[in-house]
Amino acid sequence: MDEVLYNRKMNLLAYLEEHPEISIAKDNPLDDFTFYPIEISAFRSGKESYADTLIYEPMDAELDEYRKLISFVRLNDGYYKLEIVKPHLEATEIIGTIAITLGGLFFGLAFCFYLSNRMLSRRIWQPFYTMLDKLKNYNLGNANTPVFPNSKIEEFQLLNNVMTELTRKNKEVFDNQKQFVGDASHEMQTPLSIIQSKLEALIGQTQLSEKQSDILEGIIGSTQRLKKLNKTLLLLAKIENDQFLTTEEVNVDGIIGRSLEFYEEQKEALNIRTEIDIRNEAIVQGNRLLIEILIQNLLKNAFLHNVKDGKVIINLDGKRLVITNTGSEKGVDKEKLFQRFYKSSNNPDSWGLGLAIAHKIADKGNWRLTYSHKNALHTFTVDF
Repeated sequence: MDEVLYNRKMNLLAYLEEHPEISIAKDNPLDDFTFYPIEISAFRSGKESYADTLIYEPMDAELDEYRKLISFVRLNDGYYKLEIVKPHLEATEIIGTIAITLGGLFFGLAFCFYLSNRMLSRRIWQPFYTMLDKLKNYNLGNANTPVFPNSKIEEFQLLNNVMTELTRKNKEVFDNQKQFVGDASHEMQTPLSIIQSKLEALIGQTQLSEKQSDILEGIIGSTQRLKKLNKTLLLLAKIENDQFLTTEEVNVDGIIGRSLEFYEEQKEALNIRTEIDIRNEAIVQGNRLLIEILIQNLLKNAFLHNVKDGKVIINLDGKRLVITNTGSEKGVDKEKLFQRFYKSSNNPDSWGLGLAIAHKIADKGNWRLTYSHKNALHTFTVDF
């Protein structure tokens, strides 16, 4: 602005020297300069300077900012003080304009950076997300191991190779374990059945004494318990190994009706009263065998740990099954209840595995099995 004012002064003086006939005495409001006659002493002592000033603008009814050049000149044998003014933008206008411009530029660049970075990241990480999707959908029970896509990125290709080898080894271990469970189920059950049959044949012989018969009956009982324990542990291993993969629509209330027939003897022995309230039929998507085992284990627990003249209450409302039974006044430790071989009573018919199997089946089916106790009533709830 100062340079513009200086150039304006030099052009103005040059023009007036070429046209001395032009009068400069009259102050024209349309001009940006004004000549004030001064004495020679003022001319000699005066110094050229620049300054900011405010000039009232009638149209805006406000004071506007101007830049002013004050100079002392000799013109046509006279001495004058020359003032030239030029308007300039106000500081607030300059700051506002710069802030809006730079702010818009910044957000524009940030948005462009975000879009480009997102597109670039998606393209770079595409092999990783493809690998992740294949791992999510992978099940050890499937026949084939997942095939991961090759990548030009060295780190992803290395991860690809490691994951391929890892899934192959896990599949191999799973198949070996599955084979072991099947072999153990067959190989162990056969000798136990032979031992039991031979003992039963031996006890039928008349030459045995009463003491020997008692010993053999004890061995037969232990053999039967061992067979049941073996079947139970193998069942638990099969559930953990996901060997029950087939699913179908299962009618829960039908399973309840059939399962109650197994506990008529226990019901009559303790004079247990049963109350059944089925409001809405429940059709559950899952493995029929596992659902039957789940319900039978919960019913067995309700009858096995009941009391004389007790009761078993069964409520089925849609996808919620609630089984309540009378029992001991003392509750059961919820943290240990579903652990293997945990027994809250000294009942010899209890292995401490029924609830563990029920809880494992519920986990595999993504169902919720909970326990609560109140006023000698023990309640198990299954949310299918």
